[in-house]
Amino acid sequence: MSAVSQITEKEDTFIKTEENQEELEEQDTSLIRDDQYIFIQLPSGNIKVVKLQKDTNVSLGKFGTFYSNGIIGRPFGHSYEIYDRCQVKVIKNVAFHEVDETDANNKEILDDPSKQKLSYQEIEKLKKQGLEGQDIIKKMVESHSAFDQKTEYSKAKYIKRKEAKFSRIFTPVKPTLYSVWEYFFSKNPGKIRDMRIDTLSQILSLANVRAYTKMLVVDDTQGLVITGVMERLGGYGIVLGIHDGENHNYDIVRYMNFSKKVHDSLLTLSWQQVFKEEIQEPFNYQDELTLSEKDLKYYLRRKINYERIRDTREILWKGEFDGLIVASQYQPESVLETLMPYVSGSRPIIIYHINKEVLINACVYMKISKKFLNPQITESWLRQYQVLPGRIHPSMSTSGGGGYLLHATHIVINESLPTPIPSYMKQKDKLEEFNKSDNNSSTEESNLKIGKTESLNNENNLANHEELQETENKRIKLD
Repeated sequence: MSAVSQITEKEDTFIKTEENQEELEEQDTSLIRDDQYIFIQLPSGNIKVVKLQKDTNVSLGKFGTFYSNGIIGRPFGHSYEIYDRCQVKVIKNVAFHEVDETDANNKEILDDPSKQKLSYQEIEKLKKQGLEGQDIIKKMVESHSAFDQKTEYSKAKYIKRKEAKFSRIFTPVKPTLYSVWEYFFSKNPGKIRDMRIDTLSQILSLANVRAYTKMLVVDDTQGLVITGVMERLGGYGIVLGIHDGENHNYDIVRYMNFSKKVHDSLLTLSWQQVFKEEIQEPFNYQDELTLSEKDLKYYLRRKINYERIRDTREILWKGEFDGLIVASQYQPESVLETLMPYVSGSRPIIIYHINKEVLINACVYMKISKKFLNPQITESWLRQYQVLPGRIHPSMSTSGGGGYLLHATHIVINESLPTPIPSYMKQKDKLEEFNKSDNNSSTEESNLKIGKTESLNNENNLANHEELQETENKRIKLD
């Protein structure tokens, strides 16, 4: 096969791939599809991330294994129960119901394991017989000698604990910005720099992220901020991410199952490639027809990467970005000095940090500079509630803080134009001139008084001198 036919075949394959991608984008996103990430909520309340593949088994640990084809093509949000080993069936969601108040109380109830007549060995035997989780829980309730003495609240809690242990029910959850954040925040909040969802929502709102905008983002939160910006743009606009190293670590982006159109809105550059002093080595273009299949594949990959970096640097240096968002480990002042020339005037600047002291120094830097208007530091506050009929109360445990935000407006000063003088400054100048004129007039009056006094003194001195001279002349005549 010649190189020309190989290239033609690759182009046809690429066109077919784009057509298939467009068909997938037109499909309903509320349906579960293969080759995508989904979040599975387990009976224990934990969340498991799975990349769904067709004709494979998905393991949920002690809760069992199910066949992936059983949920592909079905909508998100339905609950499924594993039965007959790998088979699944849709179960009816039990709505929250009011808990009836009774005269029962837990005063006489002791935590005694002997009141559960069903032993561990018998439970394991029921599980080996293929009995479903709900049936096992029902038998445990029936064999509990003190279950009827519990209050309705205690009964609900008891059943919930047993469901988390023996139930084989799971719920596929669609990846959204909230569900992805919840997974990472509960698993390892340090990876996303302890950023809460309310803080992230304030960042996107203060930065005025919307379609048809160009956003400049410095993201060290595994791509959480980048993901939020991409979701709001919806493929209409540009988000340019600045990262460390040669390759970015925006791991969260892949869990969102974005379409190709949304993915194309993301551009990335390393810090080293931001500076104009760093000259990009020229690419050695070759004749693609003379390359073998292996060399051609490697050549095309290097060519695409070279042109991507070149075009992205030109977009950055052209500037005119509609906002800057910083959630980085570096000092904000150094980031501002490097990236502010590329941000348009009257555009928002948002800086996130978990420590307030870092932002205080940046706020002082902004106030001293003439390029920022009204810098402010705010702290987000959030408290989660348990919402159940008759049992609404704040959660017993919550995060201590959601970090701090420093936000301001970028100002571009035109040095060729005269600087406008505020009205209060004009009034101040007039007051100073008035005081100065009063001081001058008072000085002149005092000088005039001093002059009159000196002239009067001179006259008195002259009269005294003449009188002394006359007296002296008389004395000489008498002698």
